[in-house]
Amino acid sequence: MSTARRLDLSEVRPQIDVDPATCVYHRLAPASEFAAGEGRPFTIEGIHLAVFLYEGSFHAVDNRCPHMGYPMSKGSIRDGVLICHWHHWEFDLKTGGCLLTSGDDLKAFPVEVRDDGCAWVGIPPGEKEEARLRLVARGKRALEQGLKDRSSFLIAKAVAALRQTGATPQEIIQQGLYYGAHKTSDGWSSGVAILTLAANLWDDIAEDDHNLFLVHGLTQISRRTSGSSRRQRFPFPRANADQNLATLKRWFRTFIDQRHHGAAERILLTLHDRDCGKETLADFVFTAATDFYFTGDGHALDFANKMFEALDYVEWVGAREILRPIVVDLVSRTRHEETSRWADSLPVLESIFSRLDEIWEDNQSNEATLDVADFAQVMLGDDFEPILARVEAALRAGVPPAQLCRAMTYASALRTLRFHLKNEGDWHDVANIYSYAHALYAAFDYAASKELLRAIFHGAVFLTYLRWLNMPAARVPRHGQKLDEHFASSEAMLQHLGELADFQKVFEAEVLVSQYLEEGRDIAKLRHALAHIMLREDAELHMFQVLEAAFRHYDLSSDPQEKRVHLLAATRYITAQKVMKNILWSTQNAERLQRGELLSERDDDD
Repeated sequence: MSTARRLDLSEVRPQIDVDPATCVYHRLAPASEFAAGEGRPFTIEGIHLAVFLYEGSFHAVDNRCPHMGYPMSKGSIRDGVLICHWHHWEFDLKTGGCLLTSGDDLKAFPVEVRDDGCAWVGIPPGEKEEARLRLVARGKRALEQGLKDRSSFLIAKAVAALRQTGATPQEIIQQGLYYGAHKTSDGWSSGVAILTLAANLWDDIAEDDHNLFLVHGLTQISRRTSGSSRRQRFPFPRANADQNLATLKRWFRTFIDQRHHGAAERILLTLHDRDCGKETLADFVFTAATDFYFTGDGHALDFANKMFEALDYVEWVGAREILRPIVVDLVSRTRHEETSRWADSLPVLESIFSRLDEIWEDNQSNEATLDVADFAQVMLGDDFEPILARVEAALRAGVPPAQLCRAMTYASALRTLRFHLKNEGDWHDVANIYSYAHALYAAFDYAASKELLRAIFHGAVFLTYLRWLNMPAARVPRHGQKLDEHFASSEAMLQHLGELADFQKVFEAEVLVSQYLEEGRDIAKLRHALAHIMLREDAELHMFQVLEAAFRHYDLSSDPQEKRVHLLAATRYITAQKVMKNILWSTQNAERLQRGELLSERDDDD
């Protein structure tokens, strides 16, 4: 029993801050049951309240501290100031006003004592929706603050709050994309790419991991932004505008060649301002990306594709800023015709590109198809000259470029699957070609062109340069090979997969996944498990890219072996990486707080 002084009803002086006519009043409890200075929690129609009796007056405020959600009913009052005991934020008890310069206020509600001797609280009409909108606005401000502070915990808190209040993934991703593009002078970063991958893979991820995926991308954005805005640029004036698209495209390619990113940005903004359509924008960007050889180890084309996927997902909201960073990738990344590694391939490629008009015309005039698996083996050859000749012949015969991209992606999956662990420092190379080939497949859907054909030849050459990473080739699970364990269910099997990944038992994990596939178990659960293994680590961009390429090309194929290879490649890549779990812990703690759990009560072994 509390020893706090009980207040006689004759001392009660209700404090009414809102016109009673605007509120609907709800009975709380007999006024005699309130102890002076002590808070009591109530929930009225989903609205959480902390009610206090202080110096003869009743006061009611939102029971969730706007800082971290700690219950204000557990706070204390000193000289009319309500103090949250979690981080000592202070509020005016009467009005809910926060005494910190940048802190959000608490919502205050009127309380009166009626003739029945009970305290009644007034709730304004529509308060539940207003409370939700306040929380969404607060969450968006908190997210921006977390991004500025580079705090994964603050970001995770904001995401958990936004998701609980009904903010859509699209809204959160759009805010992150815009911030990531606007607050950096760099190119398309890993953070905005991961957010785009979150959108693409949303249905492949278990619901419990959705917040975690968002936090990964947003945290990466925070680490790659400075808080200062990108220099403002504008489209060309509309007066006397008579430049045709051919002229603008020629200028754009020239400015990219000259590494003049400001002028190139203005052309993209002009195309957007003139509503030229995404196909035209994609044609400009993909052409510039392939004017040079495998620009940025393939990242320029890959990121360009991600940019268009991101813009489509957010329905081109904020496109003016989101478009701009890709120009930095186009002008600043390595152009491999300038490197010694590619010197031997230049004469062969230049000869092919001199025939590009003919190749494109033949491709568009003829019809043919190819066996993706068979042609993947062609692309895994050791000498690029005969491979390039086969690619040219296939295109001239009328094979759709997208089929060649699928074969390249399959060959890239095999490169990844056969990657020997002794080559540990070269993991990024196999990830780069895998994601590049998948991006190229998607790019042909956006804006097929003769210029984009060059990217197929670039990728084919790079695949041959990676042959050394398969020497010796890593073991691949045999068909029918199983672990010496019995699994009572798919869930038990996938739990063991996570344990194998914890200890980086890469081959054993591959055997288990192969067994899982051959036993015809639920693929959705396997996808969820592989994604969770990745998300629980502080995963870097290449892990996300490999997972997307594997999942998408699994869906594209009807060949069981091709499907198997893609999922085994993802398993190998993800389980071989070992990093920290800081983002996981931040997200779990934020979700606990959002549910109203107290971190101070958490068991160490929980």
